[in-house]
Amino acid sequence: MHLAAGQNYLDLIPFLLAVLVMPVLSVYGGSKIGTETPLMRRYGFTLLRGVTVTILLLLFWQALGRPLATLGLDWPVSMIGLAMLALVGVVAIVFAIQLLRLPRTIKPEQLERLRTQIREIRILPRTTPELLVFLLVAIMAGIWEELLFRGFLIWFLTPYATVWGAVILSTIGFAIGHLYQGWKGIPRSGGIGLLLAIGYVLSGSLWWVMALHALVDLFGGIAAWRAVRLKPV
Repeated sequence: MHLAAGQNYLDLIPFLLAVLVMPVLSVYGGSKIGTETPLMRRYGFTLLRGVTVTILLLLFWQALGRPLATLGLDWPVSMIGLAMLALVGVVAIVFAIQLLRLPRTIKPEQLERLRTQIREIRILPRTTPELLVFLLVAIMAGIWEELLFRGFLIWFLTPYATVWGAVILSTIGFAIGHLYQGWKGIPRSGGIGLLLAIGYVLSGSLWWVMALHALVDLFGGIAAWRAVRLKPV
């Protein structure tokens, strides 16, 4: 196998991690949530995995003398990256308003549909202690998943599949990595992943993509936590 210029056979390690190891862990770990593995323990495993992947990937990148900007970590952040970060701030305000208005605006059938989604995804928090730990999980997921699936995987695949082929392939890997949500979660994760990948490629900056990813997860977790307590008005 001949690798593209600037790539190393060691790059196959994070590549296999993204396309093989993560899907296997997702299926295996997800099948045990709520049965053999309590949700809080799953959160602990997920946090440990995220921190480990992030540290090892960054150390690996620096050991090979590669600029972090090739992972999307441009510094100083580009103007388009800053503009997108500002847009993420606006989205955060909209999400906060939606969460505050949730008890007054949600209808009984919407609430039941939301609770069904919570049961299907299974990793979303129900209790306050679960929510507090989930907040850390969501932030960490926004960091490590973007670094691996968008920053690294698009960089690795682009020489072989073109940038848009890399966007599609990395999105497929990202979606399969969320098999713990069940088959219904694949198109949902894939759709979000595709939008994030396109946004990253067009902007060249991963900072805002990580922030938006974390924000979406935070919103989902807090909404789930509120939904199990809500009685529609």
